[in-house]
Amino acid sequence: MNQFQLKPIVTAVALTLVAGQVHFANAADAEPAVQKVIVTGSNIKRIDSETSSPVTVMRREDIKATGANTVRQILDTLTSFESTTLRDDGSSSSFARGATGAAMRGLGKGATLVLVNGRRVSNYALADGGKDVFVNVDSIPADAIERVEVLRDGASAIYGSDAMAGVINIITRDTYQGVRVSGSAAVPESHGFGKQATLSILGGWGDLNRDNYNVFANLEAYKRTGYTQAEAMGSYPAWHKQYVNPSFGDPSLTSYPGNLNEAKVAGATGHPAVRQAVAGCPAGSINAGGLCGTDLTGLNQFSDGSDRLNLFSQGRLKINENLRGFAEVSYSKTRVDYRALPFGMTAGSPWNWFDGNTKTSQSVQKPKLAVGNPANPFNFPVGIDYRFMDDTEMWKSPIDSTQYRVMGGLEGSFSNGWEWQAALGRVGGDATSRDHGAERTAMPQAIASGEYKIGGKNSAELLSRMFPVIGTDGKVSQDFIDGKVTGELFSLPAGPLSFALGGEVRREKMYVRSTDNVVNAQIIGRGSLWIDGARDLAATFVELNAPVTKSLEMNGALRLDKASGFDAHVSPKLGARYTVTPELLVRGTFAGGFRSPNIPETLGKVGLTGFFNNTLDPKRCDTATKIRDILKTGDVNDKNDATTAYNSGCLTSIPAMISANPGLKPETSVSTTLGLVFQPTKQTSFAIDYFKIERRNEIASRDIDYVLAREDSPAYAKLMVRNPVSDTDRRLADRANTLRPGSNLAFNVGTMQSLLLNYENFGKTETSGVDFDFSTQFNAGGMGKFDLGLVSTYALSYRSWDVDANTYRPNTVGLRNTPRLTSVFTVGWKRQDWATTVRVTHVSSTALNNDETDEATWNVAGCTARIKPGADLPCYRPASLRADLGLTYTGFKNTRLTLNIRNIFLNEAPISLRDGYAFNPRTIKLGAEYEF
Repeated sequence: MNQFQLKPIVTAVALTLVAGQVHFANAADAEPAVQKVIVTGSNIKRIDSETSSPVTVMRREDIKATGANTVRQILDTLTSFESTTLRDDGSSSSFARGATGAAMRGLGKGATLVLVNGRRVSNYALADGGKDVFVNVDSIPADAIERVEVLRDGASAIYGSDAMAGVINIITRDTYQGVRVSGSAAVPESHGFGKQATLSILGGWGDLNRDNYNVFANLEAYKRTGYTQAEAMGSYPAWHKQYVNPSFGDPSLTSYPGNLNEAKVAGATGHPAVRQAVAGCPAGSINAGGLCGTDLTGLNQFSDGSDRLNLFSQGRLKINENLRGFAEVSYSKTRVDYRALPFGMTAGSPWNWFDGNTKTSQSVQKPKLAVGNPANPFNFPVGIDYRFMDDTEMWKSPIDSTQYRVMGGLEGSFSNGWEWQAALGRVGGDATSRDHGAERTAMPQAIASGEYKIGGKNSAELLSRMFPVIGTDGKVSQDFIDGKVTGELFSLPAGPLSFALGGEVRREKMYVRSTDNVVNAQIIGRGSLWIDGARDLAATFVELNAPVTKSLEMNGALRLDKASGFDAHVSPKLGARYTVTPELLVRGTFAGGFRSPNIPETLGKVGLTGFFNNTLDPKRCDTATKIRDILKTGDVNDKNDATTAYNSGCLTSIPAMISANPGLKPETSVSTTLGLVFQPTKQTSFAIDYFKIERRNEIASRDIDYVLAREDSPAYAKLMVRNPVSDTDRRLADRANTLRPGSNLAFNVGTMQSLLLNYENFGKTETSGVDFDFSTQFNAGGMGKFDLGLVSTYALSYRSWDVDANTYRPNTVGLRNTPRLTSVFTVGWKRQDWATTVRVTHVSSTALNNDETDEATWNVAGCTARIKPGADLPCYRPASLRADLGLTYTGFKNTRLTLNIRNIFLNEAPISLRDGYAFNPRTIKLGAEYEF
């Protein structure tokens, strides 16, 4: 046994008091009855939970102290977690809307493996971006969690594909007797919207030792109330409207009953330029410029409501002293209530989108009101800016999804002390997304023929013909069988050589398909997806742990994975830990990782067709920005057009198709960690770990910003088609030139009509940094016990590969969404029935540009040039600071009362002139538990 003892260390942002109960066992203090356990990142049981790999542990008490309501909120407190990854709230435009993913180290959802009790769970039934498969962590009941273990280095040699950046292993309770009811409600203090509530009941019976069995079930309900722009806009500061979105909160000119909008036709007589309100627009809706506006703030959803019901149940049976059975059933049902704005159209450029079925770009001309239409007072056809507000309820677009896991198995031991386990089961889920879309023929014909009455009463039958139901259906499943044997092979001078040997077989299926009308490109501007495939996966692994000397322990693992259609892949891992002194431990790992190409990337029947939204078009953005800045000085209609002009070049949508590629190779990675753990006293510990991960052969389509920046090169020009300069483009430029004579502004190219890409192995990403963990505790006698902790991640590099230059692009650490430093400082106090925790989270400042492609537009100089001189606003995102409080009282029998206050001091979110204002309210959460 080594001569080292380490008190609990704080190893993650969310560790509030003494989380991370990792320690070295001192031979003199060790108790002979200590039970060996499995530590995430290994298949070998051990007494000492401090392995060569850095592992963060969040226990139940730590989780409760954070005030988190969901698994995603728990993970958001980790400094290694990627907070910008997909979440269900605000993802209405995603192909995987309705779900929440998990990612670490900035490497995306595909590089982080999520497990429950050490085994895989079902992926979400839809693929994010039509490509990325991932676990929907919303489907895991937070109340069932005993602890969360986060392995912060590569683990493909242990767990197989997807574990390149790390592993999140959610450990549930394994037995329970009795009944416990708990509930909580969280309400932002400054306003009544954005409420969250949970209700949970846990029941179990049977004593495993006395009755030879235990069965329990946990049922958890969660509700989040959505809210609209109308409810939120009163909280927005003036700078958001002035500099980020000049039309924020203004009535939309794509309105009901609309505005006539027709450009003057050169050479035509009796055909002047037209822009005026449709007759019948209410007087109160006509703005100072004479145009009809519609207030959409009550329909524009800023946060999406959600209802979840999660069930987790487990049973254990003691058959005899050497044989036990186990079973698990989990089920989740989630509904997210998205709402789209009623379909709107503006006169001018045709609608463009990509038809993945025929691999062609589709285009439909905007309809015009014919001569004689009651809404057209002219003797020539006119265009119209219009929003179909006949039935606003039809534009609700909910998504319903389910996920499940059913498994059972046996475990036991042999006479020589070796232990074994085998299990089989099935995981799966489905998702159904529905809304309405504009039919490419019926909608324009109804307008042009006059069958649809502008601003009048239209039948439900006509509306359903013009805007039929559309959507996407998804279904996934995975059948598996696994088994392993662990034990000790023989004794070495410093201890036993331990081993684990095992394997698994999985059959994976995925089906995702847009409705027929979408797949057949019958819906204007709507991208489609069609995936239908299955594959077999098999793996075998071996792991060894060797105490070479009393001070040095080595461990290694090899795993062979084989997926149908691909060559076998071998993943190695080597780790070591060395006890320098009883107070100092040095550790390190070297690992190879991989991610097998998934079904959407290789077996898609129709590639992802959709839009790259909020894209900066380098050939239009500069002109669009200049036009916007001039229009902002004009009348109310000009200010509305200012946003239109800017968005057409700097926040534009680009129709695209990304196709599957059966010839892909697996992504691979090399990860390295090196660190030390220092315990100068029994109450104080310190850990620092350096990490570096390089991912190679990345599967992706070409980055949109990168491609657009190289539009004129032969390699990329063939991928793109542009529209001609539109009448709207000319109108906006002409108006700017009128307001500021001599400007001579004009768009030189039209908007992008289509972009054709496919998945390739071409990229690399390198990320590196340092994780820092410190904790200390002391007893102040009658004043109680105190715990202090500091957890930080300091990013050193994040670089992507430049394929053309055959080198890494510049480091993006410190740029937008990639802060240099993320830290959490915690102070905990406990005395008798009271316990409290204060957590202070700090995130360092960042620039506003993403990388070198948008540096000129969003660096300090570029940003400053667009801001009114003298404005006291930063052209960077300042550092953020937030303090949270958790308070617990257990003085009543069988009862636990909790109070959590997020953002105690009401710190404003940092100003971002690129991303706009972000809510950061003070939120109060009250909770109670009662155990019968």
